[in-house]
Amino acid sequence: MKKPIMLGAVAYDPKVIPIWDIIRDYFNDNGVRLDYILFSNYEAQVEYLLSNKIDVAWNTNVAWVRSNELSGGKTKALVMRDTDIDFQSVFITKANSGIKSIKDLEGKNFALGSADSAQAAILPLKYIEDELGQNNNVNIIRFNSDLGKHGDTGRSEFDILEALMNNEIDAGAIGISSWVRMLEEGIFPSGEVESFFVSEGYCHCNFTVLDSLDESIQKVFTEMLLGQDPKDPIIKKMMQMEGLNKWVKTGPAELKGYEVLTQAMKEQGLMQNNW
Repeated sequence: MKKPIMLGAVAYDPKVIPIWDIIRDYFNDNGVRLDYILFSNYEAQVEYLLSNKIDVAWNTNVAWVRSNELSGGKTKALVMRDTDIDFQSVFITKANSGIKSIKDLEGKNFALGSADSAQAAILPLKYIEDELGQNNNVNIIRFNSDLGKHGDTGRSEFDILEALMNNEIDAGAIGISSWVRMLEEGIFPSGEVESFFVSEGYCHCNFTVLDSLDESIQKVFTEMLLGQDPKDPIIKKMMQMEGLNKWVKTGPAELKGYEVLTQAMKEQGLMQNNW
């Protein structure tokens, strides 16, 4: 019996089980054996990928950077969601705070999300230090919710909003998807909270493999995902749960921002996997 492609993903929410069940069944129903392992954290998943215990890892950008660096650059990003392209970090504050730019954060209490979240902590800290220098007077407050999930749950970002509404902080960093959700769901009174900085776009998650993985496996895995029809009711359900409109094959344009994140993780001493 031919060995199945073994995929790794992190169980950041109960909905991930039906997501990967649908993807597994799609592959198997189309003649490609695939199964998956769920991890409680990305550090374990990175370790399993680097030790060839899984073939493919559904990685955050932080997990991608660690995999790439710790393997000596021997990784490949095959596919990502269309929504993983041009992801952004957003700095928010109360509309009456007087904070209009990063320079206005001097002497203020600024909140970062989970320390392993690129969008809510790692990149925002770099943006502040690039603008104000490392010896700035910004008082950093951290909300380290769900460490190991790399910000997937978004919990720390909503903790930041709550702290802002309760006047416990002056401003904070969240991801663009959380900001859009907050606006769409009317989580705070209209006009009370505003953004004063939105980062340049960068890429988020991707399906990562070691470049030593059989090229035929890489090819069939990529083709199977790209072949999924968003109009199919079951595929549409999976894509809605996973937050995408279509899968996108990665290339230079789809890997934007990983270099900046790599630099930030090195500067902040976050490259070690610690699992």
